[in-house]
Amino acid sequence: MTMVIRPIEPNDIESLYELAASVGVGMNSLPADKEFLSGKIHRADESFHQNIAKEQASYLFVLVDTTDNKAIGVCGIEASIGWDEPWFTYRISPVVHACNDIDVYTKTPTLFLSNDQVGYSELCSLLLHPNHRRNRNGALLSRCRFMFIQQFRELFGHKLFAEMRGFNDQEGRSPFWDHLGKKFFNMEFERIDFLTGRGQRSIIAELMPKYPVYTHLLPEAARECIGKVHPNTRPALEMLKQEGLRFENYIAVFDGGPVVESTIDDLRLIKESQSLVAIVKNNLPEQEQILIISNQSLTNFRCVITKNYRIEENNIQVTHSVFESLIGCSGNQDQPLTLNFAPLYGPRESR
Repeated sequence: MTMVIRPIEPNDIESLYELAASVGVGMNSLPADKEFLSGKIHRADESFHQNIAKEQASYLFVLVDTTDNKAIGVCGIEASIGWDEPWFTYRISPVVHACNDIDVYTKTPTLFLSNDQVGYSELCSLLLHPNHRRNRNGALLSRCRFMFIQQFRELFGHKLFAEMRGFNDQEGRSPFWDHLGKKFFNMEFERIDFLTGRGQRSIIAELMPKYPVYTHLLPEAARECIGKVHPNTRPALEMLKQEGLRFENYIAVFDGGPVVESTIDDLRLIKESQSLVAIVKNNLPEQEQILIISNQSLTNFRCVITKNYRIEENNIQVTHSVFESLIGCSGNQDQPLTLNFAPLYGPRESR
């Protein structure tokens, strides 16, 4: 059994719908709507085949078990956000009030509606089936995107960001939304999550308050949600931090979840990746360091992890099963194949 990342395909629609239906409120980039998801798959297919403008490209990948080719996880990259539809975040900045006459000085965290991420590339749509959250599947699913970006750097922007799912309770309610956004939209969080997940983000510009919001005026329950990630999303956030993405005082406008970002060239996997020609060998030793390995194909992208390999000056030796998974078919051992690879984990990361 080998777990492989590949581009999403039209026949993945049922598996994608099952994944989307399992996540509940707060994952608005993958709503449980077959017609919408089919459109996402079509757009991704057009992107992989470069039949769409670079700024409009959207890449979706699935994690599959090679025994049945069923998608058990999904992840995505938006090449450049904010052009076809507006993109908003809140920027947290202090506002200072001082009166020397009475010796009063206050500094208030304040939310400013922002378009600062326009033109950035976005990591999005990360979802792994609960039954498969083991054996480093999450690490492969999240980090395969860095391998793709490294190989096709010209398709992406200068900076990369991810908007993390914010806190909501067991009933799906968001205290941040209830005490701020709901006052202006007059609808439940589930409804706004539904609408924006289908691309109707222009309603933010139409209905969200244009003036800064003093956080001291919000109830404590809402303030505690600012920059707070959903418990189920914490492992994904920690993984992105290990790659070099950082919280720079931006939050999601609806649930207050943190936005993390980085210059692409400063990401760990981008800096540590190498390229060598592959050679197939059997009985390779198990190494202490786990590698993430990808091929160099755009339309037939494949990515796996392995502990059985050997790196020499001019080649990387991999097992037959890894080679087959990366080439996308069997019986082609004589075909030259150049692979990109890097350590799956950073030096201070638990394995």
